[in-house]
Amino acid sequence: MKKITYSIPTAIAITGILFLQNVIPAFAVEGSGEPRIANTITHMQNLASKSADRQATDLQTIIKHADTLITNRLNALNKLSTRIQNDTRLSTNEKASLSSDMQTEISGLTTLKAKIDADTDATTARADAKQIITNYYVFAVFEPKVRLLITINNLQTLATKMQSYVPQLQNLIDTYKTQGKDVTQMQTFLNDISSQLQTINTSLSTDATTVQNVSVTSNTTAKATFTQVRQDLAQIVRGDFAKIRSDFAQMRPLFKHVSNPNQSPTSSHSAMEKTTIHSSQEVSQSPNE
Repeated sequence: MKKITYSIPTAIAITGILFLQNVIPAFAVEGSGEPRIANTITHMQNLASKSADRQATDLQTIIKHADTLITNRLNALNKLSTRIQNDTRLSTNEKASLSSDMQTEISGLTTLKAKIDADTDATTARADAKQIITNYYVFAVFEPKVRLLITINNLQTLATKMQSYVPQLQNLIDTYKTQGKDVTQMQTFLNDISSQLQTINTSLSTDATTVQNVSVTSNTTAKATFTQVRQDLAQIVRGDFAKIRSDFAQMRPLFKHVSNPNQSPTSSHSAMEKTTIHSSQEVSQSPNE
């Protein structure tokens, strides 16, 4: 076989070509950092995918929680609506005002629910969901407002019923007076009852107006207003109505004695004293106890 010989320059050239063919590709792949860049890109893509999945999960969680909050409030409003319409003690104007406020709340919550359900990112959904608490005070304002108005109306009904007894008792006192009977004490008690009822009616009317004027779209002053009204109602029940009960209790034995002078009022007066002591204790109690 013929031996091929190369000159030195040719040998160097061939060696260089072999080097470039075997070494440079390896250097291009490893020395350039391409695998590391590719791995980094893959890692970032994985993180982005996980982040997207996490955001999608967060979005659905926010929407689900918001829907629950809104549904609870809508159910409460619907129950209140039925209660308001069926309550015979609320006036027509009160029912109309409360129903109007309620419909505004229901419409707003329904619109907000549709907005949240259509949100496509967690940040927007979270901001919308906050409005359920910051813009709609169903449990913090609306329910307490309705309960207080119903309580006030109940007390007004009771005061009206007691007021109806006053002219009847006055007629009896006048009749005994024409017969020459001593009705001084009975008249004093009846005058006190009339005075207490006037105070009660004035206070209840003021409290009703105060509660009606509480806005259901703001929680700024509602809590303080409700607290004050509850204290007023507690004072009316424990103080004014208790005094009226005491006056009625003390009048009863006096009427019996005037109608039957031969009957000793001792036992009746004893019971009267116990009633008076008990009522005095009620009056002395703090409304917050």
